[in-house]
Amino acid sequence: MERLDKFLANAKIGSRNEVKKLIKNGLIKVNGNIIKKVDFKVTKHDIVEFKDKKIEGHKLIYIIINKPVGYLSSTYDSKDKYVLQLIDHKYKDELSIAGRLDKDAHGLLFLTNDGELIHKIISPKKNIYKTYEVKVDGNITKEKIKKLEIGIQLKDFKTKPAIVEKVKGNIIVIKISEGKFHQIKRMMKAVNLEVIDLKRIAIGSLQLPDNLKEGEWIEIEKPNLFNNRSPE
Repeated sequence: MERLDKFLANAKIGSRNEVKKLIKNGLIKVNGNIIKKVDFKVTKHDIVEFKDKKIEGHKLIYIIINKPVGYLSSTYDSKDKYVLQLIDHKYKDELSIAGRLDKDAHGLLFLTNDGELIHKIISPKKNIYKTYEVKVDGNITKEKIKKLEIGIQLKDFKTKPAIVEKVKGNIIVIKISEGKFHQIKRMMKAVNLEVIDLKRIAIGSLQLPDNLKEGEWIEIEKPNLFNNRSPE
């Protein structure tokens, strides 16, 4: 059970003070009856209405955005552009980013207010692979690909095994289950390849839609991200 004023505020009808005024002014109905008590208890089975429209209770939301280059993977920044500026959603202030991208990288970002799912995505123990399309400068050899696949010893850690494929020309598709600071760039540099362009195209089984233009976002159903795990 939940207080009526809290239910309405969590549903983004207004601030706690604003919804209290709506209730006291007789503008809220519960199961067809006008309710003027702000502490009236409602359950998930009750029908709550404002201006004769049913109010959906607070819910978990899931958003993907095609992040453009030049935007920070951040929910706020006082100086630079950040991705939340591109999203217009009533729950936007609740959103967190599950797996960031560098400012000069682009592609798939996943945002949600589902803290449990975020923890699963960013936890290395869950082995959710993130897939990147990487354009590089340098000679892509089988030996370099093999090194990337078995793990690269960087200054502060050794990377976990990766899935690597040269798809065409100077483009590599690489899947990693980690997401440490500048990891892809550092891995490429360790095998004498320079990253020219870095684009994330998938998180687990969640793919960046081909028709989602840079800067655009869509709300989706809760995704099953766990079909893309570590290689055998």
